[in-house]
Amino acid sequence: MEITTTQSNLRRTTSNINCKQIRRICGKPYEEAAKGEVPMLARLFRYYAGWAVKIHGLTVPADGPYHVQTLHEPIGVAGQIIPWNFPLLMFAWKVGPALACGNTIVLKTAEQTPLTALYVAQLLLEAGLPLGVLNIVSGFGLTAGAALASHMDVDKVSV
Repeated sequence: MEITTTQSNLRRTTSNINCKQIRRICGKPYEEAAKGEVPMLARLFRYYAGWAVKIHGLTVPADGPYHVQTLHEPIGVAGQIIPWNFPLLMFAWKVGPALACGNTIVLKTAEQTPLTALYVAQLLLEAGLPLGVLNIVSGFGLTAGAALASHMDVDKVSV
């Protein structure tokens, strides 16, 4: 799928987030969601979507007979654990950069606000995110969080 098409779908989707739904899901006051967290979520995803086409390697001049090259490659599976406070912004701060860099994600939500991440993940699917790129796990930190953090197939963990 072409990146620009996905970006435009994402912009349209994040601008249509229902603040009443967010209020119901995580108990956020309507005004705080409408004037703070939801617009910031949309801005953050637009920002990170722009980085997807700007991340590339460089050839760096070096002294002597050397060829110096930097490569920016996806890490692989990013395990991410988000807390209960500001669940939309935490979701954007974790998921946006990982997607822009080409990684797949296993996100463990806070047990107090699991529906927020599920709601936004559904919007991302509607925007064109392929199945399996973003995976949401709900559960308690001692079980689900510990399993994610210690899993051998998770290449990077962000808490």
